[in-house]
Amino acid sequence: MMGIIGTVLYYLYGLKFNELSLPMKDIYAPGDGRLTIAIFKMIAVEGWPSLLVPFTPYLNAPFSFQTYDFPLPFFSNFLYIKFLSIFSSDSVVVFNLYYISTYFLNAFVMYWVLRRLRVNVYLAISIGILFTFLPFHFWRLPHTLYSGYFFIPLWIYYLLLLTNKKPLFFKKKVNESKYSFDWSKRNIIIMLVLLISSTWNFYYTFFFAFLIGFTLISNLVVKNSKHHIFSTLIFLSLAVAPFLANMAPYKAYEAQNGKNYQVGQRSPISSEIFGLKITHLLIPAENHRIKMFASLKDAYNESNDILLKVPKHGASLGVIGSVGFLILILILIYKKLASNILIRLSQFNITLLLLSTIGGFGTIIAFTIMPQIRAYNRVSIFIATLSLLTIALVINKCVKKKYNKSIIFFIISLFILTAGIFDQISDEYQLRISQKSKIEYLSDKSFVHKIESQFDTSKQKILIAQLPYMAYPESGNMNHMRDYEQVQGYIHSDKLYWSFGAMRGREADSWWKNLTKKPIKEQIQILQEAGFSGVMINRNGYKDNAQSLESNIINLLEVQPMISENKVLSFFELTPTGNKISLPAIFNSFYQWEGNPGKFRWAGDNANIALYNNQDKIESQDISFTLGTLKDRGMTIKLNNKILEKFEMKSGLATKHAYSLQLNPGRNTLRFETEESAVVPNGADNRRLLFSFGEFVYD
Repeated sequence: MMGIIGTVLYYLYGLKFNELSLPMKDIYAPGDGRLTIAIFKMIAVEGWPSLLVPFTPYLNAPFSFQTYDFPLPFFSNFLYIKFLSIFSSDSVVVFNLYYISTYFLNAFVMYWVLRRLRVNVYLAISIGILFTFLPFHFWRLPHTLYSGYFFIPLWIYYLLLLTNKKPLFFKKKVNESKYSFDWSKRNIIIMLVLLISSTWNFYYTFFFAFLIGFTLISNLVVKNSKHHIFSTLIFLSLAVAPFLANMAPYKAYEAQNGKNYQVGQRSPISSEIFGLKITHLLIPAENHRIKMFASLKDAYNESNDILLKVPKHGASLGVIGSVGFLILILILIYKKLASNILIRLSQFNITLLLLSTIGGFGTIIAFTIMPQIRAYNRVSIFIATLSLLTIALVINKCVKKKYNKSIIFFIISLFILTAGIFDQISDEYQLRISQKSKIEYLSDKSFVHKIESQFDTSKQKILIAQLPYMAYPESGNMNHMRDYEQVQGYIHSDKLYWSFGAMRGREADSWWKNLTKKPIKEQIQILQEAGFSGVMINRNGYKDNAQSLESNIINLLEVQPMISENKVLSFFELTPTGNKISLPAIFNSFYQWEGNPGKFRWAGDNANIALYNNQDKIESQDISFTLGTLKDRGMTIKLNNKILEKFEMKSGLATKHAYSLQLNPGRNTLRFETEESAVVPNGADNRRLLFSFGEFVYD
């Protein structure tokens, strides 16, 4: 099986195992893929705490980079990446090793589960290989942490065990009526797998928890056995508790610093946009080898885009998987013809369909409970797992009764494998790096190394400013510069500190936004005073290819810039004069300004404003603003936990407030406290609005 997978990767996917130092396909292209490589580097080179909350001091200069406001709860996934970093410190090599290994892991685990279900060895090998070469795997390359879906077959198998006659985690001896906990080797392994897999991928954990919830209801109604219910509750706890523990540092940071409403906010309607369509499951994969199938998919994509632009790549089950899916649907109607296992699989299938389809329960969850889970189309890999398990079990049952079954199994398995590979893998599914990405990657690498060689990093901390300024995360494109494009400096250097990575809505973001409003001469002066030793310009971020900016800097510094080989990047060396950073007022737990900054914005829970005094003594600062509310509420305003004013607010009536503040050296906190609950507007607006804040003046 391993040899077949390696052969397919080499000959059909064009993967060159001797080119692991180069990024695959177009993964280095600006976007999620490039950011993923950077995350891999953080996990590989930073300390163990980065497995809980990825961080690095080499981004977000002159501050430091951390992901508290944009959670990445993938602890066990990161632990595996950390393990792979033993073999190489190069983040690109580690990335490639990770992605390649998932092809083998997915196939092996599916094979193991099928064998546990007593499926013939030849058939188990064929289905395992088809499982790992689903289109989903190829199209999830930029979202790499979704490519290792090998826990899903295990989860399905364990769910089947939960519905057995014997309670999973309990046993009783012969002639005894009382149950005791079953500490068997099998159960210990199950518990360990659940603990580890809980933090592998939070989307997968969410879908798994939903299936456990269905199983709990089923055991409650059908089994009516407290030990079956206890087993399911233990199962659910083991599957969810580690994930909640992984989220704890993020929630602790939010409680201490206020919620960042400018990052990761999802609209409930996104659950419709990113919902699953049954058509996406059954229609052929993109660029199919059979022209008629390829034309069908192209026609569907074109008409689909006219009505609603939704993601449609990678959900295809392939011909073999589609047959299994249709069997699962038919089993719901003709239950008497199916085994208990197939009936249970069909119930899991319809449960996930009802959850994830456009207009399904997922949309209800998004509008009423949790809009953060929005990409319900990712459940397609669960449905693919159920479908392939089904086709294997059906064939196994039919052939098992035949004479010369070994030969029949071999022939059928060979046919399924050949037809499935032909159907699922397009000629255009290539993992070899594209020429465009290769040129950009090597140019960036050479240029960053050239910048690094200009400095003696052993004697001083080298900070590099990157222009134009782009916040993290999800800033979108800026002219021809795409999201996360500026992370290339961090990927290619080990000793330079880069400015990219300022978390939107936090201190660094406010500092950079305030800086970039100033004339370029003043910007350069402030950068030098903050300790920056250079400016790297991405010409893609400017309409004029940065000609005006570079001309101004040339006149100011009287030096010519260094230029990258592909003419995209330029670099000017600066002379740092200190490490002075003057921060403006920082709004925490506030939504974005509506209109001009300072004019109007809404506040959420635990709203506060951080005010900084850079002097060594108490400083007096004047501040004024207006407050409004959608319902009557009491309000207390405090500075450093000392009450400034306590008053009642009336709905629809704005009040003016002005203070002369005595600020201590360092950070001071102006906090707004109210006991009344927030107001959630009607419709798609799911913001929690406590009060409005406007007409802000701060000297």
